[in-house]
Amino acid sequence: MKQICIRKETAILVLMAAFLGGYVAGPALPWMKEADVPPGARPSETNEPAIRHYAEALVHIERDAMFSTPADSPQEIVASSLRAYLGQKDPYSDFLTKEEYAKFMEASRGEQTGIGMDIEKRRNGDILCYPIPNGPAAQAGVKPGEQLLSLDGVATRGKSLPAIVSLAAGRQGVPIVAELENSSGNRRLVSIIRARFSAQPVSEYTHRSSRIIRLASFTPNTRQELDYLVSKQRQHDYIIIDLRGCGGGDFYAAVDSAMLFLAKGEEIVSVSGRSGSQDYSATISHVPPAQRIFLWQDEFTASAAEIFIAALTENDRGISVGTATAGKGTRQDIIKLQDGAALILTTGYLLTPRGVEFDGSGLRPMHQVEGDAPDEDDFLSKTAMLTG
Repeated sequence: MKQICIRKETAILVLMAAFLGGYVAGPALPWMKEADVPPGARPSETNEPAIRHYAEALVHIERDAMFSTPADSPQEIVASSLRAYLGQKDPYSDFLTKEEYAKFMEASRGEQTGIGMDIEKRRNGDILCYPIPNGPAAQAGVKPGEQLLSLDGVATRGKSLPAIVSLAAGRQGVPIVAELENSSGNRRLVSIIRARFSAQPVSEYTHRSSRIIRLASFTPNTRQELDYLVSKQRQHDYIIIDLRGCGGGDFYAAVDSAMLFLAKGEEIVSVSGRSGSQDYSATISHVPPAQRIFLWQDEFTASAAEIFIAALTENDRGISVGTATAGKGTRQDIIKLQDGAALILTTGYLLTPRGVEFDGSGLRPMHQVEGDAPDEDDFLSKTAMLTG
């Protein structure tokens, strides 16, 4: 049995060639790592009477049940029962068949080919879209925060993010139809053509003469790119980092990026699991930027972005402005089983440097931006009030 630790607090991934933002491991994605299987963890020897009882029930269902059909193989029944149990217990846990897991892993080996979209699974089961700027999904008209209801007619509700990855994986140039629903409940179909594209997790824009760093997602390159843009603004009195609509990304990238603004030894995040807690702190000996750091956030700011914001604000290195964040503070592991299938299990909760668990509740801003749908003008005006 092979276990892949996803030290990433969310179930968010980039639907590119790999469809990911840090949800798999191994050689395909360097920021993931494998974990040792706990001693004695051999499924075939776990609670053997119960397993024999389950196997006996499968035989009777296949042979005697009137509803059973030739398509209802024991493998299909096992997969259905595992999905039902996991789905009842946790919205982020799931079971992937051998074929689904193989397709998911195959998709992870691609490079920047796909529909160009982050997705986030909310605790209520909603799948939210975060199209990457200028990517295929954005060009097709997908809007941030829209719900993804189906792909090519297959419903996404009840499926894990890797399962959705396997649904959407495909060749360059081949379209896929996404069914979307906006906040008003209006539904529409959008055809997205898979294509090669260049994602920019970190960029810079100007609004009302203010230079603003836009952080769209956390990837292995985020820290380097963020460091470069921050260094360009060292002569300014303050720095604005816009994390609105940032669905998260790679756990380690968020930790590394936070270190740019923290002194050595300052806490970043803790992961609490059944085997205990693991703490992550800044390890770099350097002088952090002296300017005030303003962090813009909204209800679509999630997971890795929440780690980044909490690390800066709770160490008095940043000032958060906006609305409450999404509240995605869990970690999922992918555990490959002996026959090639895989389990996806929630194995940990994230805690801020002050020990606050934010899953389901989000992070409240230090300074609220009022209004139903505040825009750049509202955020910049609020920031200007704080800098005056």
